[in-house]
Amino acid sequence: MKKPTLSPVQQLSRSLPQLSNTPLCHCPVCCSCRSGDNRRSWNTPCPLLSFLIPEKPTRPSSMISPGSESLTADTPLSRKTSDCSARSVSNCSPDVENVSVGDSTSSHSFLSADTRNCHVRRSCPDSTKRCSVEEDSPLLSFGRRKRFRRPRGVPTVQFHTHLRTMLGWYEEFDDAQKNDFLKQLLGVSNSPQTHLLSTLMAPILHANCPHNCTDILFWLPPSISLEILGYLDVYSLVECQKVNRYWYRMSCDNTLWRNLCFRPFYRLGAKVASKQLEIFKSRYGYVPWRQVFVERYKLQQNWLTGNCYVRTFEGHTQGITCVQFDDYRIVSGSSDKTIKVWSTRSNTPWGGLTLRGHSGTVRCLHLNSNQLVSGSSDCTIKVWDLAEGVGWSRSRCTVTMVGHSHTVRCLQVGLGVVVSGSYDHTLKKWRLSTGECLATLRGHLAAVLSVQFDCNKIVSGSCDNTIKVWSFNTGECLSTLSGHNNAVTCIHFDHSRIVSGSLDTQIKVWDIKSERCIQTLDWASAEGHTGVVRCLQADTWRIVSAADDKTLKVWSLESGKRLVTLREHTDGVTCLQFNDLKIVSGSYDKTVKLWDFTKS
Repeated sequence: MKKPTLSPVQQLSRSLPQLSNTPLCHCPVCCSCRSGDNRRSWNTPCPLLSFLIPEKPTRPSSMISPGSESLTADTPLSRKTSDCSARSVSNCSPDVENVSVGDSTSSHSFLSADTRNCHVRRSCPDSTKRCSVEEDSPLLSFGRRKRFRRPRGVPTVQFHTHLRTMLGWYEEFDDAQKNDFLKQLLGVSNSPQTHLLSTLMAPILHANCPHNCTDILFWLPPSISLEILGYLDVYSLVECQKVNRYWYRMSCDNTLWRNLCFRPFYRLGAKVASKQLEIFKSRYGYVPWRQVFVERYKLQQNWLTGNCYVRTFEGHTQGITCVQFDDYRIVSGSSDKTIKVWSTRSNTPWGGLTLRGHSGTVRCLHLNSNQLVSGSSDCTIKVWDLAEGVGWSRSRCTVTMVGHSHTVRCLQVGLGVVVSGSYDHTLKKWRLSTGECLATLRGHLAAVLSVQFDCNKIVSGSCDNTIKVWSFNTGECLSTLSGHNNAVTCIHFDHSRIVSGSLDTQIKVWDIKSERCIQTLDWASAEGHTGVVRCLQADTWRIVSAADDKTLKVWSLESGKRLVTLREHTDGVTCLQFNDLKIVSGSYDKTVKLWDFTKS
């Protein structure tokens, strides 16, 4: 039996699987396997299209007969895509019915120059549509991305007619209707229209407005403007000065800078603040608060960066156990049983005065004006007169208090009384002028290591790992705070919080009302101390602590964040005291150090 003769298109269809496995299939136009990676470097005509499409069509596409060898709706390959109702079609246009593929001399001539889609000359059942060949055709699946067709506008004459009609309507609208119309129009506008609108409106937007129409401070009353600026921080206030002259004048208002000076972070103690104001105050009583704030800002930056000048005082023969200072002198107690008074006004590092009287280690001191109160391991408390009218060589002990049966470890002076804590597990309240014991507080189960009081309560820390709060007037124990894992070595409190340090190397912050620990500062959570916390002190915004790890650390009281670590001592730091300008610390290395933050 004679085999049927195959048309060229049928031969091509049958040989397509073999061609797809050769480099011939990787033409950038008709790659059927979609694996070609050298489309940019393809310079030769497509071999498949050269086989399929005649080089020079001799007749127009509308005159091609159904029996032509070109691909028509009757061919097997075209039959797969001729049924428009069965397949999804895209971008069918009535102006092109039969599309002729182009010249075969170039691979890109096969693409339609209008749509860049592959359209084959064929007879479509719907004569008003031009159908796209589906992408899953093995021959004409070119892998080209479908392009977005923008909607076509109306004819020009019709557009001008509609435009005149709409403008006529717009002129008949009132202001509210015009506003609503513009809102609706902007809602259906795209990016080109909004961009054009912003460009056209820029020069005329404020054409009829007065000067500085958008300046909120210029049009508000000065009192309200100052109220708004009062909520800004210092950095924002400085930026406001750069806007214009009016903003600069408002931002330099003396009231704003005065309020900044009294914020907690920049507030100074009463004594330090009064001395600073005396320096800046004019003879007419005017205070330039902006200059005052600049000095306070520099001081705070020195604290935050640890930028300070350190002086060292030497003279003790054994470790320092306690320190106190005022404006011009430092007092230190030592294990060598002596008390030394140092002058901060002179440059000499050696002590100017030595007080002898205790027969044991001087464990605690309190400097109250010209009165110095000391406690010792000889179980006594002594009051010393350091009045300026009396020469240092004539300084003497005026009162000795005897009552504790063991070492006097801590004490504080105020309100005409002395409150002391001892290794004998008790606290005692003494009259400062006579040395009479007024009351004894019992409740701790071990040695009392720290004490502080105000007019309402006494707070003490002990080796029994607890903190007790006592009534100042009655001596009754009001509450007991437990949380430390070892002895509580130091405490500091204000009206709402208690800060405590312990042998467990932790610093804890307690809420007095709820009697709960609200924050713990340790090495794991806040890069805390790695040794025993020996002493600490706090004010309105910071905590300063010292420990056996030879360091002093400054913390933020609110956040608990470690601000700076100070390293100068060569042994454990045993004691400290600070104010807004400086820190004084003592150590086992037998030295006293003054950290001055006003100098750098």
